[in-house]
Amino acid sequence: MPRSPAPRSTAGLFLALLLGLLPAVAATAQPMESDERRTLAAADFGRFETLGAVSLSPDGAWAGIVVPRVEEDGEVRIHRVAGGEPHVVANGARVEFSPAGDWVAVVVQPSQAERERAGGNRTPPRNALVLHRLGTDEEEQIDGVQAFSFSPDGAHLVMRRYREGGNNQEHRGADLVVREVATGVDVNFGNVAEAAWASEGALLALVTDAAGMAGNGVRLFEAESGRIRTLRSESARFTSATWRDDSTDLALMRVDPDSVRGDTVYSVLAWRDVHRDQASPVILDGAVAGGSHGVVTNRGLRWSTDGSRLFFGVREREPQETSDEDDEADETAEGAEGDAAATDADEAGGDAPRTRVRGEDEAPGLEIWHARDVDPVPQQRVRANQERNRSHLAAWSLAGEPVLLGGGELDESVTLHADEEVVLLSDAAPHAADRMFGPIYQDIYRVDLDTGARTRVAERVEHGRGVSPGGRWYLQFMDDHYWIHDLETGTSRNLTSDVPATFTNEQVDVVVPQKPPYGVAGWTEGDEYVLLYDRYDIWRIRPDGSEAERLTEGAEEELRHRIVRVGDDDPFLASDGPWWVSLYGDFTKQFGYGRLVPGAGVERLILDDRNVGRLIRADDADVYAWVTQRYDEPPALHVGNGDLASATRVMGVNQFVADEFLWGRSELVDYENEWGVPLQGILTYPADFEAGRRYPMVVYHYERLSQGLHNWVNPSQRSAYNVTAFSQAGYFVLRPDIVYRPRNPGLSFMESALPALDAALATGHIDPDRVGILGHSWGGYQTTFAVTQTDRFAAAVAGAPLTNLVSMYLSFYWNTGSTDARIFEISQGRMEVPWWEDFESYRANSPVHHITEMRTPLLMAFGDEDGAVEFNQGVEFYNAARRANRDFVLLVYEGENHSLRQSQNQLDYYRRTHEWFAHYLKGEPAPAWITEGVRFLDQQEKLEEGPAAGRAPLPR
Repeated sequence: MPRSPAPRSTAGLFLALLLGLLPAVAATAQPMESDERRTLAAADFGRFETLGAVSLSPDGAWAGIVVPRVEEDGEVRIHRVAGGEPHVVANGARVEFSPAGDWVAVVVQPSQAERERAGGNRTPPRNALVLHRLGTDEEEQIDGVQAFSFSPDGAHLVMRRYREGGNNQEHRGADLVVREVATGVDVNFGNVAEAAWASEGALLALVTDAAGMAGNGVRLFEAESGRIRTLRSESARFTSATWRDDSTDLALMRVDPDSVRGDTVYSVLAWRDVHRDQASPVILDGAVAGGSHGVVTNRGLRWSTDGSRLFFGVREREPQETSDEDDEADETAEGAEGDAAATDADEAGGDAPRTRVRGEDEAPGLEIWHARDVDPVPQQRVRANQERNRSHLAAWSLAGEPVLLGGGELDESVTLHADEEVVLLSDAAPHAADRMFGPIYQDIYRVDLDTGARTRVAERVEHGRGVSPGGRWYLQFMDDHYWIHDLETGTSRNLTSDVPATFTNEQVDVVVPQKPPYGVAGWTEGDEYVLLYDRYDIWRIRPDGSEAERLTEGAEEELRHRIVRVGDDDPFLASDGPWWVSLYGDFTKQFGYGRLVPGAGVERLILDDRNVGRLIRADDADVYAWVTQRYDEPPALHVGNGDLASATRVMGVNQFVADEFLWGRSELVDYENEWGVPLQGILTYPADFEAGRRYPMVVYHYERLSQGLHNWVNPSQRSAYNVTAFSQAGYFVLRPDIVYRPRNPGLSFMESALPALDAALATGHIDPDRVGILGHSWGGYQTTFAVTQTDRFAAAVAGAPLTNLVSMYLSFYWNTGSTDARIFEISQGRMEVPWWEDFESYRANSPVHHITEMRTPLLMAFGDEDGAVEFNQGVEFYNAARRANRDFVLLVYEGENHSLRQSQNQLDYYRRTHEWFAHYLKGEPAPAWITEGVRFLDQQEKLEEGPAAGRAPLPR
């Protein structure tokens, strides 16, 4: 059960007190003596802001914040951390400080009005770039900038213009501008396809690509001196310019069409210390392995850290089977047949057929589905392009032939580790049959960089956890323990068998042979220790098993500790620390940060009854920024020193709320489900709450949601389930945590949701006769099931729900092509076995099988192209409800997938959801679509009037 909050350090208490004095919207705002605040109308939603991406200047003196708005144009705000008014760039979408810290660049998008005016124009409105000198009024807007980047020394800026004529051209070149930031002097280049800075200084590689390949090549521009050198000039095209980090080694690819084989390969060119005047490339011809394989671009180019090798993709080549003339003839025939089919349809007075009529000489329009298919054909179809483009990873030592490392076969993947010195290949083929309906297992091999030879490391791995940064150890999780494999000696051992901790994530309640672990935090310098998580704590363990130590004391207070990498890209953690850790109270829902020193424990810097997160560090100073929020306190940005003390509240969004609008609050409700598991839910109050009144409530649910207690939620009509919209409309909103028993997902929901409902009703503020329930997808399933099991809900709304577990088991998750059987047996369905092995459990947990018990009015919504939950699940329930004479309405949104994407449909679903609950929970008059339905032709006439009705004021 919940425990009292953990003790806080002095610094943490100071900051918590400081934050506690900030104006919470509902609790501590100081309105005028005559309170003129009101609840929101839908017209107010567009003003609301999101605290988006945050950047700090290298010295930490400035903060740049992207502030999108719900339905209006956003902006970028540049704040001096020490105080003062922000500099605002309207329509700003991205912010980047120069490495020197004296300038800031802001990408400016076209305004909403500009985009609407452009409509379907072939050339849409384009982005601009604003350059602002920090601390001054100096600013310039450069229109038509597609991309930009500062040089590593911050003295120069490269800007790529949009291509005239768009992308439908034979060449990739566009105008490029290199600006000396301090003086504003520009150097212009034409026909540039790629530009890349070396990792230090201001050395720019330019790949040119012009019409007719006139002047194509690769050039170096030394921006400081203005010197231009040509590295390569020829009638060819180049791509994938790649610098090696901390060097002036450069590599790229040359496009080499093969007119004989009818394909294209890519030669690799590599320069050592390209800055030298006489530097010349080492060239690998694109046709390798005697011409049977070719270099391809899909893996890009990657240097090894020491520069001894380049890595890229190589694919087996296929000879051209037909001549160009044959292909052209086939295309002409296809076009003629397509025209003929269209003409036939026109003459028949109907629409053209959706499926092209095939000639007798063509291959049939056929797919062969076999019961022994490991990957079902729909899944193969979705992955067809991925499989078609599959390639081997190759290593080239800049001499001789490249070595094929693997990854080109169907069930293989290959990864590089330890500064590209260790290659691991995973092969799922030996366990293909297992993954048809169970977990995916792989055999792991180490691959020799020089020969491509494979040495097996581990078999049947499900939860692999990678290679140590030093390259010696491979870690996997099985049998509820971590196992470690020595890549030097080939030995393996159980690493945690003697450690008094549980590393299996027991909160995962899907039915699988092996639940996943809580995770690996990282490794210390030299692979000396591996850091592992249990539920609350961090353990430090030597890879030889000789030492295991719990570094934190989270379990005693149910306070989760997790390492956070802040401003540090070192693969190792410093052996002696300190390490940043995030803190989260499992039952208090407190958030914070601390510093962990091995052997000395955690110094808590912040631990507060707010969501505290998004910690970042300035590049060149010990200055940190983080964001706080509560449901009744809009997100705010704070900046402080390395102790997170002396914090400055730099800015917050939605500051108008406290003065203009009433706002609800969120609190925890504690309960136990019917088999004794302690759970919590979030109870959000109506914005206009008055003690002594009783209010309607809606229950929104999925699985575990209570971790979101302190999240600020902007109102929005784009989601029918928006918590703040319901709060503003005068509803309580309950979001309970749900846990599950095997083979009983629906009944488990009832065993958690009803005790949560009782706990909420115990507050005395909620009318038990005016409680609704709603959810989407899995939450939609639980909603639909609930109203066939109990009469405690007066109305329900379910989006894209499963309704018949038996038929759904036999369907596909069409978005990926995978079978729903796997989801039912080893994932969210939690059914463990197929329905013919336990039909009663499938029947008992299927809403449609209890249709005659449903006495709650249910509104259901589906997209007719839902690729996650089969649309026919809605159709089945519709037909059952008609036959059983139940109170049911199905909304079918044309062309929509699992979640609504078209704005007019989002607005419509939002409006109808609120009308549904307003009628059944508040007694407001029902529109005709609720009580009588609407004839198809009448529906069409209404739709032609447009979606403006979707912006009707919120039902009260």
